Amino acid sequence: MLLFVLRHGHAEPFSKSDETRALTEGGRAEVAAVCKERASELAQVKTIWASPFVRTRQTAKIVAEAFGLEVEIQEVLTSDTPLAELLDALGEVEEKSFPLLLVSHQPLVGELVNGLCGTGNEHPMGTASLACLSSDVWALDCAELEWLQHKP
Repeated sequence: MLLFVLRHGHAEPFSKSDETRALTEGGRAEVAAVCKERASELAQVKTIWASPFVRTRQTAKIVAEAFGLEVEIQEVLTSDTPLAELLDALGEVEEKSFPLLLVSHQPLVGELVNGLCGTGNEHPMGTASLACLSSDVWALDCAELEWLQHKP
């Protein structure tokens, strides 16, 4: 199974709360560029999950519109979610929902990619970074990093 992990694009530095920070125009452009660069791979995605924060919903919407998909908001994708909780949620997803794209925040995206691959902090996840992982089971040290695309 394939799992795509996307960190939101560059967001405005300040807002009423962290949850309401929106993408900047540059952030929108970063996400669109990554979608264009990895269009053939992202065209395989069947399901998109996004954190409820504004910037991740905006990021997910860019991908969803490009590939004719809907976005499912998942509370488990907020940045302070324990990795074990996210892995439990992934373990409950039916195989037919994969390839699955997760759109979330640091530190969760970095912990997820590196935890699944058993790579410590080897693979950084900057804004609009997109990782593709493959595995038969979503557990620590059980996935292989197929590729990691940083913003062009």
